[in-house]
Amino acid sequence: MDCEYIDLYLMHWPQAQIGDRVLKEDEHPTFVDTWKDMEKLLETGKVKSIGVSNFSIKTLEILLPHCSVIPATNQVQLHPCLPQFELKEYCESKGILLTAYSPFGQNNQLFFKDADIIRIAESHNASVAQVAVAWAVQRGTIVIPKSANVDRMKANITLIQLTSEEMDAINNIHKKPGMHRSLLTEYFAADHTIFGWSLEQLGWSM
Repeated sequence: MDCEYIDLYLMHWPQAQIGDRVLKEDEHPTFVDTWKDMEKLLETGKVKSIGVSNFSIKTLEILLPHCSVIPATNQVQLHPCLPQFELKEYCESKGILLTAYSPFGQNNQLFFKDADIIRIAESHNASVAQVAVAWAVQRGTIVIPKSANVDRMKANITLIQLTSEEMDAINNIHKKPGMHRSLLTEYFAADHTIFGWSLEQLGWSM
C-alpha cells in the first residue's frame, strides 16, 4: 500500500466469500477467526486501530466475548431514515463508536424531500446535507460524507447547531409512512439476501 501504517483497519462485512461462494455462519474462517487475525496486526505497529462494518447487535454479541481488543468503531448505514437508535445505545455501552458511512442515504436520498428537514435547512440558511451532518454529529456519531466536489466538501465541514426541537423532528422522520428503510437497495439480491446472507443471519431489521 506504500504507507508506513494504517490508522484504521476494518472488517467490511461479517460474512466471508471464497471465490464465488459465500461461507455459511459456522464455516471457517468465521468473522471471529478474522477478528483474531486482525488483533495480531496491532502487534506489528503497522495498524493503529481495528474495527468492524455492517455489524448488528446480533453479530457483535457473537464477536465481543472473543475479543482481546474491542472494535474501535462499527461503521454502518445511518441517516434520518435509519437512525439506528438501538445499535447506537448498544455500541456506546460497549465502548464502540458508531460511524455513519452513508449519512445522505447514497443516491436514493429520500429524506432530502421531507418537509420538516427542508424547513430546518431553510431556517439555518443551510443545505439538507448540512442538516443531516449536524444531526449525526450532535447525537454523538461519527459521520464520513463522501464527495468529489470541493464546495460540498467545505459545506460538509461547516457545522450548524440544531435546537433540541429540530433534533427531535429529525429523530422522528423515520416514523413517517414509507420513510423507515435502508436506502442502499443496490446491496439487496433478488432473494432478499445481502452478499449471500439473509437479514436474519446478519441481524438487521430494515
